[in-house]
Amino acid sequence: MRITKKKNQSKNIIAVTLIVASFVSAYILSSLANRTVLMWSARVPLSVGARISSSDLLVQRVALPDGDSLYVRSDRDLREFRVLRPLGAGELIPLTSITSQGESLDISAVPIKVHLSDLPIDISVGEIVNLYHVGDSQLSHEVELPSLVLSRTSILGINRKGENLGGDLSLTISTSSKNILRLMTSMSSGRFVVVRMYG
Repeated sequence: MRITKKKNQSKNIIAVTLIVASFVSAYILSSLANRTVLMWSARVPLSVGARISSSDLLVQRVALPDGDSLYVRSDRDLREFRVLRPLGAGELIPLTSITSQGESLDISAVPIKVHLSDLPIDISVGEIVNLYHVGDSQLSHEVELPSLVLSRTSILGINRKGENLGGDLSLTISTSSKNILRLMTSMSSGRFVVVRMYG
């Protein structure tokens, strides 16, 4: 009899524990689901240099427990802000992709040639990359060590016509006009390596 009672008590304890655990889990999941914030997103594609208007924006309710400080909340007025990198329709607007210094915005679109082996194979428009210069003995007798030419620049366009032939790709990148001369000089003495940035 005692053994049966102990078994029944153990079963009851386990059953009660499972019920309590299910309620706690449901409460936690419900709490996480309700932790959403209202963020600005692009209603339409926005190009570099575009001046943002109310019709360009769309409010989205999203759950960003760790990343809401990286994007723009909907309570911030973005009218007259300018775009620093391409934004796709529906994309949340990162703080680093816009500027309020509209009148002094200095961004140029610069084409560069890149070997297929010198960039990530799945690179796409809008990505943020670092651009490194690597010396080429065929272009210059003095081959220098690799150096960082541009940091955190965005890709505005990709011409993939030479991709299937094993040739070069033509990239259009955004940069300040003060960097253009350095880019041209680097192109004449070597090649560029494109490195994708995360975060």
